[in-house]
Amino acid sequence: MQDDWSNDMAVALRLKRLGRKNHPFYRLSAIDSRSPRDGRVIEELGHYDPLLKDKDKQFVAKIDRCQYWLSVGAVPSETVSSLLKKAGVEHKSLRLPKPGKPKAAPAAAAAPAATA
Repeated sequence: MQDDWSNDMAVALRLKRLGRKNHPFYRLSAIDSRSPRDGRVIEELGHYDPLLKDKDKQFVAKIDRCQYWLSVGAVPSETVSSLLKKAGVEHKSLRLPKPGKPKAAPAAAAAPAATA
């Protein structure tokens, strides 16, 4: 018997939104990339509650399962990549924004000119 997911299925690690209006709660899931955001999942990997004050309890994930999915080619979303990076996961497929030159704030540049 073959697994629930096959080799031709593109798997994504992404957040599934739950919770009520103005109180978001997300589940970290391994999902077929062609399915809708809140559609059928392959495996639940953890959860993320951005409104919790305790940073340790905000993001809880099964790190070993996340690393397994990354190793078999799952593509994480940018948000999931940053959450996994903060949790200490190192992998080449994590998509993080490239560090670039910070943009100068226009208000800070105008302030010295006004005082002169």
